[in-house]
Amino acid sequence: MKGSMSYWVTLIVIVWMNVTLKKTKGVQSIKNQLSQFVEEKEVGGTKWALLVAGSNGYANYRHQADICHAYQILKKGGLKDENIIVMMYNDIAYNEENPMPGIIYNNPNGPDVYFGVPHDFTYINVNANNFYAVLSGNKSALTGVDHVKVLNTKSNDTIFIYMSGHGSEGFFAMPDSGQIWGDDLVNALKKKHDALAYKKMVIYIESCYSGSMFEGILPNNINIYATTASNAHEDSYGFYCPDYSSNSPPFFTTCLGDLYSISWMEDSDKSNRTNETLHQQYLNVRNRTAKSDPEAMSHVMVYGDLVLGNDSLATYLGVGPDGGNDNYNFNTSSSHEYSYQQFNMTTRLVSQKDVSLLHLKLKMEKAPDGSKDKLKAQIELDVEIAHRKNVDRNVHFIWDLMFGEDTNSTMMTRIRSASQPVIDDWDCLKMILKTYEHHCGILSPYGMKYSRAFINVCNAGISEKQIIDATSQACPKKNNFS
Repeated sequence: MKGSMSYWVTLIVIVWMNVTLKKTKGVQSIKNQLSQFVEEKEVGGTKWALLVAGSNGYANYRHQADICHAYQILKKGGLKDENIIVMMYNDIAYNEENPMPGIIYNNPNGPDVYFGVPHDFTYINVNANNFYAVLSGNKSALTGVDHVKVLNTKSNDTIFIYMSGHGSEGFFAMPDSGQIWGDDLVNALKKKHDALAYKKMVIYIESCYSGSMFEGILPNNINIYATTASNAHEDSYGFYCPDYSSNSPPFFTTCLGDLYSISWMEDSDKSNRTNETLHQQYLNVRNRTAKSDPEAMSHVMVYGDLVLGNDSLATYLGVGPDGGNDNYNFNTSSSHEYSYQQFNMTTRLVSQKDVSLLHLKLKMEKAPDGSKDKLKAQIELDVEIAHRKNVDRNVHFIWDLMFGEDTNSTMMTRIRSASQPVIDDWDCLKMILKTYEHHCGILSPYGMKYSRAFINVCNAGISEKQIIDATSQACPKKNNFS
C-alpha cells in the first residue's frame, strides 16, 4: 500500500511540474514524460548488455566496427560501463592495414566508434567458454582473465545481447575457431530464465544463417525477444563496402559494417527511443534490408516472445540525453569527432563469406606494381582461391563416398520448412564438424556454407563410422585451413 501511494504521488508531481513548466518555457510533452516514468517503474532494475564480435583479422573489420558502434549507442543511452560487457578480439584499430590507426568507422561519413570502448575480453579470451560464463553470471568459469565482469543480473533487470560475426546453419562462430551452437545457447537462456536472473531480454544476431540459432527452438514463454539478420538458410551481407573498380576509395579495402547491423543502429541513432518500439525497429530494419539490393538480400527474422515487441527501445538501449541521437556524434573529445575527410563509398552489398575475397582483390590492386606488397597480396589471393576449390572438393568427395556419385545434388542443399529446427540431432552435427576439422582442417567462413550438407547427412541417418571413414578417405592428409 505504501509503495503504491508513493507511485501515485510521484506521478501527480510529474504532471504538476509539466503543466507549470509548459506555461513558462515549454518542455518535453507530458505524454512522453509519463510514458517514460511508467515504463521505468514497471521494468525497474538495471539495464545490462553483452556485445560480442565473433571474428578477427582486418578483412573482418566490420564485425568489430558493429560492436563498437553498439557500445556508443548504449553508452549514450545512459548504460554504465560496469553493466556493458564487450567481447572483441581488438586487432583492428591498430592493425597495420588500418589507414586510420587507432580509429574505427562503422559508416564512411560517421564518427570514430572505437574511442572509449572497454577491453573486457580480447584476443584468445573471446571464446565460447567465456561467453557462457558471462551469460550465466558464473565468474568462477571464466578463463584467461583476471577481472570478473559477467552478467550479474537480478530478477528485475533487462539484458540486451548483440552478436556480430560469421555463422553457419546451427552455430555462431568465435574467433578462436570455436562455436556457439544454437541448442547450447537456447539451453543456457532457459537456465538463466529458470534462475530468475532477468526480467526481459532482447537478442540481436548478425551473421549468415543466424535464424538457425532460434528457428523452432527458442520458446515464446521465457521473456526473450530475438531478431536475426537472416533466416536459417541464407547469407547476411556486408555494407558500406568499397567497389573493386579503379574508382574505389583510396582508404579502405574492406566493408565498414553489415546491412542488418547498420540498419538497427542507424535507426537507434536517429529515433526517439522512448517512443519507438522493438517491433517498429524490426519493421524498419526488415524493410531497409529488403530494399537495399533485390539481388542480394536477406530476410530479417523475429523469434521468441513477440509481445515484448511492444516495449520501447529505451527499455533496453537507454534513452539518451535528448530522447534521441540525431547527430550521430558520440565522442566529446575534439580529436575524435569526424576525424577524417568524408569520401564517397558505395553501399554495394557483399555476402559475408565473400568480403575476405573482396579485401584481398582490393589489397592487390592498390599495391604498387612490382612491390613486395603486391607480390604478398597476390599470394594471399591465390591461397584463398585455392582454399575455396579445396573445400569444395573435400565436401563433395565426402558426400559422394556416403551417398554415391549418382545422388541428386539437391539432396545436399535440401532445407526444412519454416518453424522447424534445422536439425533434430545436434550432437550428430557437432560430431561431423569435429570429424571434418580433425581430418580436413578448420572450417573457414567460406566452408561454413556446407553446414547444410552436414545437417542433411545427420537427417539421413548416416552412422558415425560411415562419416569418419568417408572424411578420413577424402582428407588423408590434414589441410591447415578448409
